[in-house]
Amino acid sequence: FNGVLLAWSRTSGGLSSARHCESILRSMRNPTHVSWSTVINAYAHAGGALEAAGLLKEMEDRAIESTVEKQRSSLPIVVYNNVIHAWSRSADPDASKFAEAILNRLESGSSSLSLPKPDVISYRSVLNSLEHTKDPD
Repeated sequence: FNGVLLAWSRTSGGLSSARHCESILRSMRNPTHVSWSTVINAYAHAGGALEAAGLLKEMEDRAIESTVEKQRSSLPIVVYNNVIHAWSRSADPDASKFAEAILNRLESGSSSLSLPKPDVISYRSVLNSLEHTKDPD
């Protein structure tokens, strides 16, 4: 299914294609982090930052609730970077604040979930969001 998700995520169908990716994800028995990340990336490229952030929240909630210790560890940094990237492409006037909030969470860690450390891509994507912000502050 990951190949199908990737193909749909690369179409030029915008939010419609991203939503189709999400419906495929929801039909999967055990989607992997790659599956989730592909759908998040589809939303990022379709202007669906809010949807991408919602999927990240759902992934985190599932990881916290997981009784399997391996799944409970951290989600890959690429998932967070994809959501930060989604906000960096967003027209939302608060997009840079949302991107920064994710970066701040990654830097400070979490008591309920082992968050990955931000990498160069994390910082660059937040800088991109600040560069494209409509907010003069």
